[in-house]
Amino acid sequence: MNFHSPQPPSVAQPLSRFRLDWLCWTALALTLILRVGWMVVKPESLAIDRDAYLLLAQNLADGLGYCGPGGVPTAFRPPLFPLLLAPLLWLANVTWAVAMLQLSLSLVLTWATIRTTQLLTIDLASDGLKRNGWYLAGGWAGLIVAIDPLLLLYSTQPMTEILAATLIMLLSLQLAQALIHPASLTLSRLMWAGLLAGLAPLARPALLLLLPWFLICMGWASSQRSSHASLRLPLRIVMLLAGFSLIAPGIWMTRNLVVTGTPIVTTTHGGYTLWLANNPVIQELEETRGTSIWPDEKFREWEAQNREKLDGLSEVEQDKLQQDWAWQAIRRNPSAFARSALLRMAFFWSPVPQSMFQNQVPRGLMELLFFCYGLFAILACLGTVELLRCHRVFGVWLLGTVCLVMLPHIFYFSNARMRAPIEPLLAIPAALCLVKHLQRWIP
Repeated sequence: MNFHSPQPPSVAQPLSRFRLDWLCWTALALTLILRVGWMVVKPESLAIDRDAYLLLAQNLADGLGYCGPGGVPTAFRPPLFPLLLAPLLWLANVTWAVAMLQLSLSLVLTWATIRTTQLLTIDLASDGLKRNGWYLAGGWAGLIVAIDPLLLLYSTQPMTEILAATLIMLLSLQLAQALIHPASLTLSRLMWAGLLAGLAPLARPALLLLLPWFLICMGWASSQRSSHASLRLPLRIVMLLAGFSLIAPGIWMTRNLVVTGTPIVTTTHGGYTLWLANNPVIQELEETRGTSIWPDEKFREWEAQNREKLDGLSEVEQDKLQQDWAWQAIRRNPSAFARSALLRMAFFWSPVPQSMFQNQVPRGLMELLFFCYGLFAILACLGTVELLRCHRVFGVWLLGTVCLVMLPHIFYFSNARMRAPIEPLLAIPAALCLVKHLQRWIP
């Protein structure tokens, strides 16, 4: 079932010529080599369970259900990463299971970045880029993703950064496909795109904001090359996408209603995270030291006080109470919140996580990271201007996605790690800008 008539040969033909050239294969090979190499150097990072995802996955693999410590059903963490990891735990130990999952996700992420960039640069072949420029741009975007330090660092840990980045890039690929080749908007593709949009907040709750944003951009994209004068077709596409996108969150909400008595949309982790970032102790640290990194002693003391106050309450009640405490702290000291919000944005865009400043990182390496991320930021900004000129819908999607991923961290804990899911998306305009300038020296 097609929602658009076939495109003229001038548009459809280049799509059939897609192939992975030497630069793309290099990007995929580097993705694999660098991550395997880092896993060999730091194998212990694969089994450090900071966010209890390994515990949840192991309980699923053991047939206990989605349960936390003591076999108690929980909604404290989003379920997608443990659900993907659990089947691998039947086949291998924790270290190998995490490695297989993160390597697979990383390869898909690099491939999706290459493919999305190639799609977007079809129309640029006659506008500022030479005939084979779109191949070069795809390969360069893939190389940026392959060597990105943040993506490399978190691809060797059982955390959700790489999964979130992969989902964002797969959604971006669906949008690029709809823009460049609207004849491909079949019912099966819409189902796939809708399911992906619905899975995103189950990987990372902050991505819930992307769900309606993706529907809006897909509706806008479908209206760009539609032969229909009315809005009937775009509305039909948006309604189908919305229906499919509600399947996964609907299952999760139903499960939570049965287990906890409350239809939790994302997790019961939000209250804790909001309170962690907005409390008198951290506000004082940010004022006196300019950091949100807790000294171990203060953090243990704060945690002990919390446990004492929350003892005997259900997970849902604890979540609500901590949210109330956080909002009270914000209202009581708005100037401290404003300072915290500005610091959190600085932490979000910092070239490296705050913890690296305290871990005796060699000065030369730190300067290199600052230089590389500074250059990357300049290329991404210049490339976004080009993207807005040539593919306005995708350019607006990119800017909106960056803002929506960043927005929750005005209120919640922030670090360079929180930026990792949008790094591949920013690699696309950076690659466009890079190739546009390289064309001057390439015959």
